[in-house]
Amino acid sequence: MGIWLAVLAVGAVVTATGWDEEFGGSYLMAVLLVLNAVDDIIGGVRHRWPAALAAVVVLLAASRLTGAVLPGSLDAAWEATLATAVGVTLGLAAAAAITRLPFPGRLAEAR
Repeated sequence: MGIWLAVLAVGAVVTATGWDEEFGGSYLMAVLLVLNAVDDIIGGVRHRWPAALAAVVVLLAASRLTGAVLPGSLDAAWEATLATAVGVTLGLAAAAAITRLPFPGRLAEAR
């Protein structure tokens, strides 16, 4: 939950201050999601590879879909930041759900 709030805060601050042209708030948010997935891989979290893949795929898909439905009245930087915020939220949720799945053999052992 903390990483999610930090990523959204970083993206909003970068976009609000106008640094989006230099740093790209939406790109920075995506990079932070990927770094979180790499941290899970390094940390040895179970199902880490499928979770990292799912997080990136969901990030890209949700960001594109959200960007397509946002109204044209928004500034381009805010539109990209909001679309990426939705993608980051769903990507982190997908990764969290996958890493909490039990190993296939352990389910049978528990019974």
